Amino acid sequence: MLEEQVKYLAAARNLDSLFYTCQKREQEHLFVLKKKPDGRWLDKKTANWHYVLYEPDKLPVQGWKIHLSATVKQAQGMLDAVAPRLIEQGISFKFQASLERLIMANSKYADRGESGKFITIYPRDEAEFAGLLPKLRQLTAAFALGPYILSDQNWQESNVYFRYGGFKPVYMTTAAGEQVPAIYDPAGNKLEDQRLPYYQQPDFVADLPIFARNTFPKQAAFVPLKKYQIQEALHFSNAGGVYLALHEGKKVVLKEGRQQAGLDAKLRDGFARVENEAKILRQLADLPGVVTCLGDFTSWRHHFLVEEFIDGQSLEELLAADFPFVLADIGKRNRYKARAIKILQQLKKIIAQVHARGIGIGDLSLSNILVTQEDTVRLIDLENAGGASEKYTPGLTTVGFVNPAARTFAEADDFALMRIAYYLFLPIIPVADLAPGIISKHEKWIAAYFGQDTVTFLREIANTTRSSAPIFLKKPLAIPAKELSQQTVADFASGLSRGILRHLHFDRLALVPNLLDENTDPFVQLNLEHGAAGILWAIDQNADLRNWVASQQAEILELAQATKALGLFNGISGLAGVLEKRDFPDLAKQLRQLLYQKVDLASADNSLATGLSGIALSLLKDDPDLSGKIAENLLARWRQVDFNKFADEDVGLLTGWGGVSYLFWRLGQKEAAEEILLRILREHAKGTDELAITDQSRGFERLIPYLENGTFGLALLMHKFMREDPAFRQKDQLLFDKLKKSCMTYCTYMETLISGYSGVLPLAKALADDGDTAMLDYALAALNQYLVANDDEILAPGKYGYKLSLDFSTGSAGLLTLLKDLRQGDEFSWLLV
Repeated sequence: MLEEQVKYLAAARNLDSLFYTCQKREQEHLFVLKKKPDGRWLDKKTANWHYVLYEPDKLPVQGWKIHLSATVKQAQGMLDAVAPRLIEQGISFKFQASLERLIMANSKYADRGESGKFITIYPRDEAEFAGLLPKLRQLTAAFALGPYILSDQNWQESNVYFRYGGFKPVYMTTAAGEQVPAIYDPAGNKLEDQRLPYYQQPDFVADLPIFARNTFPKQAAFVPLKKYQIQEALHFSNAGGVYLALHEGKKVVLKEGRQQAGLDAKLRDGFARVENEAKILRQLADLPGVVTCLGDFTSWRHHFLVEEFIDGQSLEELLAADFPFVLADIGKRNRYKARAIKILQQLKKIIAQVHARGIGIGDLSLSNILVTQEDTVRLIDLENAGGASEKYTPGLTTVGFVNPAARTFAEADDFALMRIAYYLFLPIIPVADLAPGIISKHEKWIAAYFGQDTVTFLREIANTTRSSAPIFLKKPLAIPAKELSQQTVADFASGLSRGILRHLHFDRLALVPNLLDENTDPFVQLNLEHGAAGILWAIDQNADLRNWVASQQAEILELAQATKALGLFNGISGLAGVLEKRDFPDLAKQLRQLLYQKVDLASADNSLATGLSGIALSLLKDDPDLSGKIAENLLARWRQVDFNKFADEDVGLLTGWGGVSYLFWRLGQKEAAEEILLRILREHAKGTDELAITDQSRGFERLIPYLENGTFGLALLMHKFMREDPAFRQKDQLLFDKLKKSCMTYCTYMETLISGYSGVLPLAKALADDGDTAMLDYALAALNQYLVANDDEILAPGKYGYKLSLDFSTGSAGLLTLLKDLRQGDEFSWLLV
């Protein structure tokens, strides 16, 4: 999740755009080749890599590859030393395209399995590989050691690393529908080419004789660490791990800082920040609200901070477990309110004490505030701390809790405290960073739920803070002039339509401004989820959109021929369905012909969004026999499910077995559909008076209300079953009522259709059709907490809320579709199939 957030943060930094883009915000500092290759070479630059490939057609598909690690300051020098030798010998390689990309690859929340790789070298065979290892060690010996490459084996304690993996782009599709890099085993079967944060060699690959000449660090380097017995890892980042350990029989926490890895905005590595934290904690040693430092030491290339073990949970964990998201539980609401105010009062006092010592925390957020079982508040993770009156130039920040206008570390802490306080009573994306005026709406929403006294308390905290400045926009946005309600749905639909149409790129294939980098399937530009199909589905009868389709037909077919994405949301199925409904039957027919050629009945992806369930529904009208075959395969898989492990299965409407249930219902196989849905609810739904889907993948239990994989989607499916089958209604009405209660939700983190508050609208609309408008009225009012305005345009924040989004799954097109769907007559008319 953190790696995805890093990707979105990088795409949010273009201040010239309201939307996530991969365009450069400023000119990057490109690494350059000292010696240019001749015409036998492919010399190609992409956003992330500069490829220098000798006779690329002859390059092996896979083999032993070599990676060179370099420090940020010496990277160009290493390239100057190594590249000419490789070119002289006709050895293919690639290197990070720019200094900025290298820094990002080595940043704190970068992919640990990819970090440290500056130059990648592709030997033609094992003999060339074995010969290169000592030569490259010698060539790079004068350079300081770069980040340790966790996915690789190190060669003789140098900047040279190696692993067995793919050279050419080969991919496979996982059970979740994700395209991942692959290699071939000796039988020609594809296996995932995993880049893990530890060395892993494929079973079919033997060690080479040269490996016997490898050397490793002397054990004396690890003696300080051996005094501690590691019990478990509490957290990992590219900067290092946090571990629970035993020392002389007592629990302690070890925080690790890696050299040259986990870089922050000041280019400080994890090693330096852990050293800084130890120094800061010694200055705060007698403050009871701050974690106690028990010592620090260096072991090999890592620095470790030893802290007391605090038996508690972070504010992030506490909020997920205790927040009264479900409206019906008034007792939980009152208990949470009292507890949250008590926590904030303590936190405010602790911060004042830290400031009195001349220290500013610098990156205060939910994750570095612990609360014990006795509700005592303790601060941890002060690696970013500095002087309280020092100019605020943070190395690390947490979006939503940072103010670029803060002048000092103390001012930054005061702002973070204010944002934490509001977040504890309305835990949603940082919309106020986009449109500060929305805070007044948030206060009304909080007051209606927690009482006006809560808002008074929050304002007392806010009074000490400096006004914020936009982080990812040149100027702040406004909020809609009207409130969204049943009476204003048409106004908001018009505003959303204007906001979409005015920002589309009608002059290019990439119609929708969105994330698209060199590792993304270009078909994303066209699909329902993030591309043109989602816009065409949301907005009908628009001449500009029709002209765009007519002008791009050849390019559309070209991308469709190349893609492996076939699903309803991510691929050809969805685009073909939209084009047919928007009166482009010939183009839709050609796409379906491609779909017939490409569909794989053995695909491991069962889902409605990206897999076989969605494909079967999209083909139901034109080829019911093929849809039936897919259904037979899915039923056979269902019969083979190990229900002892069913808790680990994805059961979402769009992402898992819920979609299979929907397919069976549509095919008239009601017994199988009901069996799957009821099994899902029995195994995955928790609660007594209210039933909700929960998840523990982050180490703590949290509610999953969403349409794609949570309660909204399954309740919607159940409502359809009940409406169309009176016997089912009679038998399971009580179960549905419990699900419905948990869907009456105060807020969700995001607004988006698939994983946010908008996803409850289909269920709310269905209940309104039954005569119960309570959920619809509340849901429309809740959406006012997220939406922003740009003149007469209404716009929706995208995933994580750093920027806006126009697309179907995470932006304006999805909400527009659902608002228009309020006039339709079926729970699933928004779904296309």
